Amino acid sequence: MLTDTAGRATWTRVLRAAAALAVAGALTAAAGGDRAGGHAQGRALAGTGGLLGFDHARTGDEYWVSLPLQTGTGDESLTLLRTRWLRVPAGLEVLRYGVVTLGQMGGYGLVVADDETLNEDGPVRVGPERPVRVPPHAAARAYVLARVRVTGPVRGDLSGYRVWYRQGAVEYRQDLAWDVEIRLGPPLGRA
Repeated sequence: MLTDTAGRATWTRVLRAAAALAVAGALTAAAGGDRAGGHAQGRALAGTGGLLGFDHARTGDEYWVSLPLQTGTGDESLTLLRTRWLRVPAGLEVLRYGVVTLGQMGGYGLVVADDETLNEDGPVRVGPERPVRVPPHAAARAYVLARVRVTGPVRGDLSGYRVWYRQGAVEYRQDLAWDVEIRLGPPLGRA
């Protein structure tokens, strides 16, 4: 039992802090928490998995990295709302996400490319991320590229991604497997 005033004051502060955390946790849970913003867990996209590698990166350079072309597995169309990497390793920074159509790219291509390489076969304009329709049992006609900057030695892979989509009147989120390994290349002039 605490008998001194300082000890009781400390104990009171600890209890108040614990109560405040409990109330904040309850309010967060009631509001959908940070568990994907209240979106239901979806299963309407085909999982792809896979690994894309690039070992010629340079610190300070920026690259476009493709995410998988999304394919619907259900009998109802859906609309892709946004896509985000789940894990971005030290040494990489995601600057933005954008959308390209299959027509712009001449089909779907897996890329880790700088602007010059991306535009080798003609100008490609990566537009802002926007909703993309996915027909039932078919692939989308556009896909997401992420713009990344190399900030130093890369310590891991871009790994896993989350897609938010709308099907009917309900919005879902689905986590899918996809890894991109980006590593620094040898200094210029060395092979």
